[in-house]
Amino acid sequence: MKRKIILTILTLILTSSIFSQTTQENLLENVEIKFTLQGEPNPQDVGFDNPKSSWKVKYELYLADFSELEKLSLSKTDKGFKFIPPIIQNKSRNKQIKKKSSKILKGGFTKKSLLNEANREVIIPVKLSPQVVEVFNQASTVPDKNPTFILFVTEKVSVKNSANAKLRDKYRIVGFSSVKHDLSDQTVDDYNVKNISLTIKIIKQENGQLKLTGFLVH
Repeated sequence: MKRKIILTILTLILTSSIFSQTTQENLLENVEIKFTLQGEPNPQDVGFDNPKSSWKVKYELYLADFSELEKLSLSKTDKGFKFIPPIIQNKSRNKQIKKKSSKILKGGFTKKSLLNEANREVIIPVKLSPQVVEVFNQASTVPDKNPTFILFVTEKVSVKNSANAKLRDKYRIVGFSSVKHDLSDQTVDDYNVKNISLTIKIIKQENGQLKLTGFLVH
C-alpha cells in the first residue's frame, strides 16, 4: 500500500513537471524589421515625385551573443551601460562578425513611385526558429548571456528633384540590437526588443544639394 502511494505521488510530480515545461511561455518568438525612407523638408523637395526615383534594399539578420561581439572590440560603455553602436560595413569586419553569428534571415526589395508614402515604409515580419527561440529562453536564466541581433543593410537610393539636384548613393550599415540592456541586472525581463527599425533620410540642404543619412532604432 505504501509503495502504491509513493508511486502515485511520483507520477503526479512528474506529470506536473512535464505539463509546466510544455506550457512554458517563450520569451521571444517573433520580431519585425522596419525600413523607412524619408525626405526633408518634404518628399517633393528631394525628388520622390520623379517617376524614375527608386529605393533598393538588401538585408541580412544574424544572431550572436554580446560577449562574442565584445571580442571584436565593437562594444562601448557609457555611464556603465554597455552597447554596440551602428557601424559602416567593412568586408573584413563583416566576415569576422558573421563567423561568430548564426544567420536568421536574408532578403531584399525594390520600391518605386516614392511619392506614395506606402512605398517608403516596409515591414518584414520574422518568425524565429525553435532553435533561436530556445536561445532566448536559456538566456533568461543565465545573467551573462545576452543574445544580440545583427542587421546588415545595404540601401541604394536614386532621386532627382525638379531643380535637377541628383542623388545616387549607397548606405551600408551594420546595426546591433541587444536584448538585455544591462548585464548587471540579475532579474532580466527586458525581452521586448521585437522591432528593429532603420530609417534612411534624404535632406535638401541650403545649397540645394541632396544629402543621405540614416539611423537605427530598436
